[in-house]
Amino acid sequence: MQKILRQLATGPLPRVLLVHGSETIWRDRAFKILKERNSQDEFAEWNWSTHQGEKEFDLDSLLAELAMVPWGDSSKIIILQEANLIPPSIMEELALWLRENSNANFLAIFLDKIDKRWKFLKILNEFAVELDCAPLEGEGLIRYISDYCTEREKTIKRPVIEVFLDRVGRDLMIINNELDNLIAFSGADEEISQESVLAITSLSPGQVVNDTIFKMMDFIMEKKRKEALEVLNLMLDSGEPALRILPLIERQLRLLLVAKTSSTDLDHAAKNMGERSSFPLKKARAQAKNFSTAEIFSGFEFVLYADRELKLGVPGQQVLTDLIIKLT
Repeated sequence: MQKILRQLATGPLPRVLLVHGSETIWRDRAFKILKERNSQDEFAEWNWSTHQGEKEFDLDSLLAELAMVPWGDSSKIIILQEANLIPPSIMEELALWLRENSNANFLAIFLDKIDKRWKFLKILNEFAVELDCAPLEGEGLIRYISDYCTEREKTIKRPVIEVFLDRVGRDLMIINNELDNLIAFSGADEEISQESVLAITSLSPGQVVNDTIFKMMDFIMEKKRKEALEVLNLMLDSGEPALRILPLIERQLRLLLVAKTSSTDLDHAAKNMGERSSFPLKKARAQAKNFSTAEIFSGFEFVLYADRELKLGVPGQQVLTDLIIKLT
């Protein structure tokens, strides 16, 4: 995973990158790396394009861009989002064209999920680099946390990692935010201690599931602004970090979007998202009537803005209050 991401950042681009899996943080990172790589290009605007998957997908338009000569000496980067919405027959045409045109521009194909019965996957696997964004578990997750700290010139022992995971759970977005907090909290200390973990991480998974933060989520989903802000103030007053709350709001929006747009069985959708059960999706489906699809997408933009503001040092209460007002 990390090797592929490093290659995307600085090495030669593969012919095709196939990105799939339920862990959105990996998919988002791959997209961000490609965007940052393109931004260094003198002709960035002309050497970047995105296409959105849909049932009536215009394949000819994409093929024309794939065959186009890039501007300058850089590569043209083409993004195909939500390719799983495109009929498999059209994707097979695309895969066959790519196989026959080895000098085509770079194409990154993003799929929320894959079906191994798709014929086009067998064709793409002949020459594409695969980035499987599956949720990390067990030793892979422990190694990820250790490497994350090492890259930031910190060390963390395995017993401390286990305590950390017991408190924050397995959601990578939450893990990354909590690790950033720990690294900042440790200051000049090279090693992250168990004492620091206990001081910084305040809600255990059981508390997160059953306690106040999900009461606040319910109020947001019901657009009960006054009640949501009251719960937010209670949590912040008790010392709950804003950077801990924000990823859970983003997760709720993801649940809401899937519940509103999914045409598949919710048990299957929950599994693809990496959720332990379909209960959160079923609950979100009942709340989805309160939000249009456009409002949900706007919500993601508000969350990204809030994340940036928090990392720039704007007070958490101000940022989250503004976010809840926008969402409700």
